Amino acid sequence: MNNTKRLFWISVLIMFSFSFAVSQEALFDEEEKQEDSNCVPEDLSVIYDKYANAEDAENMVRQWYSFGSEHHKNKNYDKALPYLWKVFVNDSSKRGNLAIGKIAEIYFTQQKIDSTLIACYKGLAKFPDQQKLHYYAGFIQKELGKALCAIPHYESLVENNPDSKSYLAELAFLYYKAQDEKCIAMQQRVVALDDSDTSAKEALATYMSSFGQSPIKLYRETCQSSPDNFDACRSYAKLALEEGLYQEAVDAYTKVIAKQPTAQDYQRRATAYENLSQFSSAINDLNEWLKLDPDNPDIMLLIAVNYSSAKNFSTANNWINSALRKKSGYGKAYIVRGEMYENMVLYCQNQRDTNKPKLEDKIVYEKAIQVYEQALSDIAFKSDARTKINNLKPFIRTKEEVFMEPGAKVTSSCYSFLVD
Repeated sequence: MNNTKRLFWISVLIMFSFSFAVSQEALFDEEEKQEDSNCVPEDLSVIYDKYANAEDAENMVRQWYSFGSEHHKNKNYDKALPYLWKVFVNDSSKRGNLAIGKIAEIYFTQQKIDSTLIACYKGLAKFPDQQKLHYYAGFIQKELGKALCAIPHYESLVENNPDSKSYLAELAFLYYKAQDEKCIAMQQRVVALDDSDTSAKEALATYMSSFGQSPIKLYRETCQSSPDNFDACRSYAKLALEEGLYQEAVDAYTKVIAKQPTAQDYQRRATAYENLSQFSSAINDLNEWLKLDPDNPDIMLLIAVNYSSAKNFSTANNWINSALRKKSGYGKAYIVRGEMYENMVLYCQNQRDTNKPKLEDKIVYEKAIQVYEQALSDIAFKSDARTKINNLKPFIRTKEEVFMEPGAKVTSSCYSFLVD
């Protein structure tokens, strides 16, 4: 009884701990979202606010600014700050604007993040277009990982510097981090400024892919202009393959294979060749791949599939046997063999004057079923095998046909090695 109670309370504690951990994780996520939205420091007050509306300030601003600027120029920052702050809190014109820019620069140079942000947001409240303040605030927020906070500052920088490649690229990246599709249009402006910048094009391709747009045109242009950019050429070839542009995929992979071949390059170019019905070329690439991985039965089966597609059934069967020698009882090999038998029926029917099925076609389908039944022993392919068996049942001999011709055999030379 005591053991039962102990187990019960242990289970309760485990469940409580798990639920607490989940709730804490959710809480942290929520805090992170709130942190990203809390851009402006809660308290913008500084000790220099006491100098606001100072007596005779109107006459002293020019002198304070002169003293502060001289100390700033000589990097006497601690002496410069009081003068510059006095200017800022008492002047809403040009000198106040320049003073807060120098103040932010001093704090930024001293690596005082909090003070820099206070100066920036205090200054922007009075001078919303001050570009130096936008730069420091945007840079710090970006480095803090607060993309949403940094974006308005870089938007202002881009608006005032529309041809600045660095500002455009930073804003595009921030939009991307914030999951904003505007990153695509912004990065397109970067590419337009320097069409030879392959890294900018790769970034644009990444942004486009993230929002479901195909970047194949970009990768194509990059590969054509920089054929030694193997990453871009591989990305172009892969997308071309996925989008059914098989000849383009072949051409791109050929460039890569000529200088930096990998097993995957041969595999994918073989797939492109196969889809172009260029089975001999596909087989050549698969053989190159097999040299790199000589004990891989799946490569042997791909070779078999291509020989079957080329109507060379005897050689296809030999490759299936090779795969089974490497991996005895492999269900996939029996699936490939069964599909080859089905392919043979279609081929042999097309060789006749009429496509009308003959009795021996039905017998070959029965042989295919027997092969699929061998695949049932491999649990990984049991479901596929069962489906294929059921699909063929309507095409095999009826009981009446078996009764009428019990000794029927495959006799056509078209079925080559299946002839009984």
